[in-house]
Order: sequence, then C-alpha cells, then structure tokens
Amino acid sequence: MKIKFISGLLCVCVALCATSVLALAAPASASAPEKGKIATISIQKILGSSKAALDAQKVLQAEVDKFQAKFKVEEDALAAMKSEIEKKGSAWSEEIRAEKEREYQKRLRDYGLKTEDAKLEIQQLEKKHMEPILKHLNDVIAYIGKKNGYSLILENTMKGLRNRSGLLYSDDTLDIGDLVQKELDIRLKK
Repeated sequence: MKIKFISGLLCVCVALCATSVLALAAPASASAPEKGKIATISIQKILGSSKAALDAQKVLQAEVDKFQAKFKVEEDALAAMKSEIEKKGSAWSEEIRAEKEREYQKRLRDYGLKTEDAKLEIQQLEKKHMEPILKHLNDVIAYIGKKNGYSLILENTMKGLRNRSGLLYSDDTLDIGDLVQKELDIRLKK
C-alpha cells in the first residue's frame, strides 16, 4: 500500500516537472533573440607573434639572463661550501663545523633574499613593458568585436577539460587571432 502511494506520488511529481519545463520552454523559444556572432582568440599566440610583445619579451629575457649569470656564481659557491661541509665536517672540531654551517646558512639566506629581490624587479619590469601592450590588446579586441558585430569573443589558448576558462571546443574557423594581431601591431607602431 505504501509503495503504491509513493510510486503514484513520484509519477505525479515527474508529470508536474515535465509540464513545468515544457511551459517554461515554449515562451522562451518564441521570443529568443537571434544568435550573435562568436569568435575566439588565443592571447598566448598573439603575444607570441606580435612584434611589440616579442621585443618586450627580449628585454625581459635579457634581464633574466643577467640575473641568472649573476646567481650562478653564488649557487656554485654555495654548492661548493655545502660539499666541503659534508666531506670535511667529520674531521673538523664541533666548533669549526658549527661555524661553517652558520656561515653557509647565512649565505643561503642572503642568496634567497637576493633572488626574491630579483623576482620583484623582473615582475616590475614585466609590468612596465607588458601592461601597455595588454591594454592595447584589450582595446583592439573591443574595437574588432564592435566593428565586426561579434556578440562574444572567447579566449581559446587551451581547449578541452584542462582549460580553466570553460571553453571545451571551438571550430578553428571562429579564430580571429590573426586579425587581432595585425591590428595590434599597427596600433603599437604608431
């Protein structure tokens, strides 16, 4: 008896849900707006081939290379110091070993501070060089979107489930990256 009542109640609920969905869907489809134009671009690809972005990346890479060369000398010195402590530490007195380990730890902390300072300097340099390019890129995307009547332009660097923006698939014919890159390069030459 109880099972018949529950199954009957379930059928009524399913019927009500189905009619509600159909009732909501009917007016929406009758007044649905016309589909707009959609395009995709790969910001990564544009920045990887834009002349201005490549020039900025060369400046940044030169600075990174300079820091890496500078820190390589310190890394080698720290590695040699650690190796010496490990090899000769058992032959040293407790006092000498403790002194060498303190000196190593101090130099390691100094090295860490220097690398953090270098990272901040690189970030500031990147901001200085890349922010104007990204602002122009944003303006170009908006300009092309309005000019060509696009309702939506989506980022398409990575497709599929690994993508964090939610774009799982797009037809390659929707890509307007070349158009955006050309306009960006024209604007950045001025």
